Amino acid sequence: MSRTTRTRVRKALADQHLQTAMARLMPLLKLGRQLGMTGIDFKALQQELHQVKEKAIANMPQLIAQFKENAAKAGATVFDARDAKTANEYVLQVARTHRVEHIVKSKSMLGEEIGIREYLEHAGIETTETDIGEWIVQLAKETPAHISGPAIHKTIEQVAELFAKATGKQLSTDPQLLLDTARETLRQYYINAQMGISGANAAIAETGTLVIVTNEGNGVMSTTLPPIHVALVGYEKLLSSLEGVNALLRLLSRSTVGSKMPVYVSYITGPSAAATSLRTTSFSTQGPRELHIVLVDNGRSQMWKSAEFREALYCVRCGACLNVCPVFASLAGQTYGHIYQGGIGTVLTAFHHGWDKAQGPVSLCMGCIACKDVCPAGIDIPRLVLNLKIKLAEEMGLPWTDKLAFQSILKHPGRLNKTVKLASGLQRPFVDRDLMIRHLPYPFNALAKTISLPALSSQPLYQRMKHAAPRKTGKPRVAFYAGCVANYAYPELSEAAIKALKQYNTDTYYPIEQVCCGAPAFFSGDIETAMSLAKKNIEALEKTKPDYIVTVCPGCANMLQNEYPSLTLNEHNWNKKAKILATKIRDFSQLILELFPMVEKKPERNVKVTYHDPCHLKRGRGICNEPRQLLQREGFELVEMNDSDACCGFGGHVVLAYPELSGSVLNRKLDNIEATGAQIVVTNCAACLLQLRGGLDKRHSRIKAMHPAELLAR
Repeated sequence: MSRTTRTRVRKALADQHLQTAMARLMPLLKLGRQLGMTGIDFKALQQELHQVKEKAIANMPQLIAQFKENAAKAGATVFDARDAKTANEYVLQVARTHRVEHIVKSKSMLGEEIGIREYLEHAGIETTETDIGEWIVQLAKETPAHISGPAIHKTIEQVAELFAKATGKQLSTDPQLLLDTARETLRQYYINAQMGISGANAAIAETGTLVIVTNEGNGVMSTTLPPIHVALVGYEKLLSSLEGVNALLRLLSRSTVGSKMPVYVSYITGPSAAATSLRTTSFSTQGPRELHIVLVDNGRSQMWKSAEFREALYCVRCGACLNVCPVFASLAGQTYGHIYQGGIGTVLTAFHHGWDKAQGPVSLCMGCIACKDVCPAGIDIPRLVLNLKIKLAEEMGLPWTDKLAFQSILKHPGRLNKTVKLASGLQRPFVDRDLMIRHLPYPFNALAKTISLPALSSQPLYQRMKHAAPRKTGKPRVAFYAGCVANYAYPELSEAAIKALKQYNTDTYYPIEQVCCGAPAFFSGDIETAMSLAKKNIEALEKTKPDYIVTVCPGCANMLQNEYPSLTLNEHNWNKKAKILATKIRDFSQLILELFPMVEKKPERNVKVTYHDPCHLKRGRGICNEPRQLLQREGFELVEMNDSDACCGFGGHVVLAYPELSGSVLNRKLDNIEATGAQIVVTNCAACLLQLRGGLDKRHSRIKAMHPAELLAR
């Protein structure tokens, strides 16, 4: 986290225009995607596109050479630019050679990446954005807020004001009027332009063809009316043949705006033969007489050589990941500080703009995994973000606060227990009678501003538990893994879970030597600390030979089940043990239904509940139906909330580093909970409980937040 990033976060959260715009548009983008994906097998198409991109990127050097050869044969001039500076200088040279004074530019994220418009304007050449969203941010002197929706952060009132200032007309907020105004104004720019600049969604090596996808007619106008067309193409856009484009087109617009197909698809192979023979020097219907293709590296070769980050080159720049990102929904894109936004944007920023530039943006990720589910190219974005954090920790070191917390305290369980004990004593002046902390002194006051905090227990779970090993009862042996939140803040929740499991005829016990799962260190890039804690837990859990391992924290379960085998991959004996333990991990609801699937449904309790899906339970472990089935079997009336699987805002490190951001995400969740009319919101995650209980308390709400174990134990 940097002071600059924190300032940007606070500025975005305080910007009422931005907050209004995002609240209006983000739900529509989610709905659009749902409609766009109706009637197709998304997983199958996602796998197909992933394979197309995987094959193309694997052969990237060969495809670059093949594309250059075939594009040149078709009459294009191809220039290979090693970085942004080289690319910009070439485009300026072409413009000056032809005495260009006016340029129109269609939407291009690569153009934003290298800063081509600003570069040309600085050289005295008028350059006009023709995508309406891009034109809006150009008029506002800002950068795009979204890969596919540059002006998503602007309210329609702000747009009307910008257009009125640009045209000198009095304009209302009627969308059609504003659209017509933009069309009329931009039309003359197309006529005056001597050069058009575009990007490309794909470049076909087999034929030297550019494929350009747009939903406005500006792209076609910019690439056909001016006599010179310059296309900016990143290496990652190369595909071997036109066949690969089909996989792209079937998902691109669906992922971007929810439409089944793009409105315009242009296939451009070389300059216009007719215009070349006529030697036109102004716009015509014949197309451009010169086509210059600028292939841009700018860090892509470095990315290609990196096994940990090569997958980032599969990105098709659709923005689907942004549309489900809880952080983006609160902040919009400018907060990230550079051109690319969201989780994938942090990785691209590192390679295109420098590793130091990625430190702030990567600290914003909440790790909710939503981006992975919707990516049309099937990119494991959370894994890339984790790899980036590890790389940054190796190259630049951990912040001193993280180093102190992880390596001096968390890594040593005895010190952690002593630290928590000390904190539980220091907290006493701020603990209310109901064991909630609603105010804290500076510099910790921000932590209790958006949520009320639970007081640390004076007797944590590890001090309460006597049953440290299974008994010889013949019952299923269930090891209970608490996790830090349940251990230190909610020991009563753990006791309820153990009690409920025993009621279901299990021998449930608490392995006393268990320690923190290591997730805080792991997801901050401190692999050494995470590995140390993983080995301690593997040893503590393996020793008692459980049949099952249950935890009330899906984040801990995800570490034990998915990350420990990866962490220990290079140490055979530990890896073998980790894999065996991974097969035994169960969610509380999952285990009860597994052991007792045929229990008769209980009478209706006349209690209305709603359910919040924890990110690491639903997306991390694929469990969402079991908790609902258990609640309904127990006689509760289940009412589904809107966006039940949207992040609650706890987000691990984010809740400490950016509490206001965490609170913004939480407020959307609380609004959805309250809209159900439920008396209780249920979730299978201790960390989510902390967040939901704290937020509901700040709202003075009567709604209770509970774990299924607490309901069953009662």
